Amino acid sequence: MSQDKHKQLLSPQQPFEEILELVQPMITSILLKCHIYKDFAYYRHIAAIAVWKAYQKANPSNGQFSAYIYSTVKGEILKELTKNKQFQDNVTFVADDKLNSIRCQQEQINRLEACLLVDTIMGNLKEVDRKILQLYYLEGYTYDEIAKELFLSVAAVKKRRTRLIYKLRSLYRR
Repeated sequence: MSQDKHKQLLSPQQPFEEILELVQPMITSILLKCHIYKDFAYYRHIAAIAVWKAYQKANPSNGQFSAYIYSTVKGEILKELTKNKQFQDNVTFVADDKLNSIRCQQEQINRLEACLLVDTIMGNLKEVDRKILQLYYLEGYTYDEIAKELFLSVAAVKKRRTRLIYKLRSLYRR
């Protein structure tokens, strides 16, 4: 870019692309003054959007267009910096391995609690009732198979299972 282009006056009558190209050094200067050294492309994009907003709202009777662009760009960048700072203050970033560790610990605690609960509940049941639950839920037996295994009628197995479900629910709610 030649030195003449840097000295060229900006006007809202110029095409936006030309204005955006001419204000690139101004944007770089603002970013450096705001001490932005990381996420440079992101803030450059914010600045380009601010230039577009200034271009849309420009009024030649309100003063120098370049000063309006400068204040709009700087204001938008400062607003974005403030928003990002508030976000960083309110959010704690945790590494994935730390999250996995916490999740695994929580799952182990939940499994242990479930095992203790099952042991407690099963301890309150009769042997035949425990056997029905084991055959039906763990081993996948049908009512007919359970009835043959325990020398009961199918109706008796169904009735016992229904009573067991009610009993387990009441024990679980305590």
